[in-house]
Amino acid sequence: MQFALTVPTVSDRIAQSVVKLMIEPTLDPVFHPDSYGYRPGKSAKQAIAVTRKRCWQYDWVVEFDIKAAFDQIDHALLMKAVRSHIRENWILLYIERWLTAPFEIADGTNLSRTRGVP
Repeated sequence: MQFALTVPTVSDRIAQSVVKLMIEPTLDPVFHPDSYGYRPGKSAKQAIAVTRKRCWQYDWVVEFDIKAAFDQIDHALLMKAVRSHIRENWILLYIERWLTAPFEIADGTNLSRTRGVP
């Protein structure tokens, strides 16, 4: 089993922050109100509170196994979705570059990526 650790450079961290500030106002309203991950004004504690409340409202449960879900995201499909909301070419270029950055395994070999979100 291989574990990936993504350590962005300082310049990538700055660029990621700029891209986030630029696209968040456009993309955040698209997400379902019950989506809590990495969203402004949303937290894990809020997600737990909603879950607790709903456990008393409903007598059924829907369970999802999301193990490694982010490892299976198809880059082409993700970029198609991003392009439907974002028009700035420089932002698209950065996002695609971050998605396709090669993965380096322990022996130093670089593996290209076509799936998964680093």
